[in-house]
Amino acid sequence: MRTVSFAFLLLALPALASAATPEARSWVGQWQATADNGTARIPFRYDIVEGKQGLVGSFFNGDEPVTSTAARGDDHHLQLRYDAFDRVLDLTRNPDGSLSGTYSPVNANAKAVPWKISARRGLAQQAADAGAPDVEGLWVIPAKSKKANEFAWRFMVHQEGGRLSASVLRVGGDTGALTGTWKNGQFDLANFSGTRAALATVKPARDDKGNTTLDVGLSDREGFVHYTAYRPEVARRLGLPDVPDLGKHTSVRDPDEVFAFSFKDLQGRLVSNTDARFRNKVLLVDVSGSWCPNCHDEAPFLEALYRKYHAQGLEIVTLDFEDQAEYADPARLRAFIDRYKPQFPVLLAGTTDQVQEKLPQAVNLDSWPTTFFIGRDGKVKHVHSGFSAKATGRFNGEVHKEFDSQIQSLLARK
Repeated sequence: MRTVSFAFLLLALPALASAATPEARSWVGQWQATADNGTARIPFRYDIVEGKQGLVGSFFNGDEPVTSTAARGDDHHLQLRYDAFDRVLDLTRNPDGSLSGTYSPVNANAKAVPWKISARRGLAQQAADAGAPDVEGLWVIPAKSKKANEFAWRFMVHQEGGRLSASVLRVGGDTGALTGTWKNGQFDLANFSGTRAALATVKPARDDKGNTTLDVGLSDREGFVHYTAYRPEVARRLGLPDVPDLGKHTSVRDPDEVFAFSFKDLQGRLVSNTDARFRNKVLLVDVSGSWCPNCHDEAPFLEALYRKYHAQGLEIVTLDFEDQAEYADPARLRAFIDRYKPQFPVLLAGTTDQVQEKLPQAVNLDSWPTTFFIGRDGKVKHVHSGFSAKATGRFNGEVHKEFDSQIQSLLARK
C-alpha cells in the first residue's frame, strides 16, 4: 500500500490558485538555497514565479528550468510538488525571512534520503576570483565503472571567464550541468535540479610526464572520488582507454531473431511486438524508468521523433522498469506520462533487477535509457545506450543526428 507522507498537510493547506494574493507574492523571487543530506551540502538556485494557475517553483539544470506541478500554502508554509519525480518541496518561512524545509519522497517506502533545504533571497551565483585558468573543451577521464567494457568517460567543459558549466558523459548518460565558479584555486561546481544531486571540483594539474591534466573530484555516496582528466589527443598518445561507443555497448544475442516483448500498460492493456500496429513498421523500443534523470531528458525527444516520423511508418514503445515500491503502485510513472504526454505506449515491464529476465535477447543491457532500433522485419538493427542531454553540448546534437539517421535509413527499407 502506498503511504503518502504529506497528505494531511496538502489537505490542510489552501491552494494558491491566484498568484495575485499577498500570500503568493511573498514567496515570489529568486532564492539562494542549500540542500544538505548529512554528507553533502549543495548550493543551488531556486526561483518562484506567479503562474496562471498559482505559484510555480523551478530548480535549474544549467539554464534549463525544472518546474513544479502544483503548489499549496499560505504566507508561512508552502509545498511545491514534483509529481514526475515523486518529490515534494516543503518550505516554512522563518521570522528573518529565510526559508527552511525538506525535499523528500512522497512515497514513504521510497529509498531516497530526504534533503534539508535552507534558502535566502538573492542569486546563488558567487563572484569568481580573478585569474581563472582556461580549461574549456573536451577531456577524457580514465575510470573503471561497474558497467561492462566502460573504462573512460567524456568530460565536457564550457567556460566563460571564471564561470564553468561542465558535464560527465558515461554510458548511461550524463550528470547534467555542473555549474560554478573559480574560487580559492579551483572550480567549485554543483547540480541540484530535482532529479540530480552532485558536487564537483576541477583544478589544473600535471602528470609525471609533464602533460597538462585536470584533477576532477566527483561526489558519490561515500564522498569525493578524484580522477585525472586528459585531453583526448594526450590520452591516445599515452595509450589510455578510449571512451565506449554508445552505439555498440549494448547488443542482442542473435540479430536474426525477432525482438520479442509483451507487457501491459497502466490501464492493463497487453501490448506485444506481434500486434497489428507494429506489422511492417519501424519500431523504437526504449528501455526506461521514471526514476532515471536521463530518461526524463530523453522523453521530450522521443515524443518529437514520434510526431516527426509516425506518418512515415515509425512506432515507439517504452518499456519501463521501476524499483519495487514504485512497481507495486506506479504513481510516479503516471505523473511521468502526464508530464511528457507520449502518444505511444508506455508499458510497465518489471522491476530494475528483472531487466535481463524480461528482455533475455539483450546483451550488456545495463544503462537507462537504452534504445533498440527495430526494422520492418522485427529484428534489431542498432542499439544506443544512454542519452546525451543538452548539458553535453555537441554530443546532444550528435545523438539527435544518429537517431534521425537510423530512423530514416530503416524507413527507406521497404
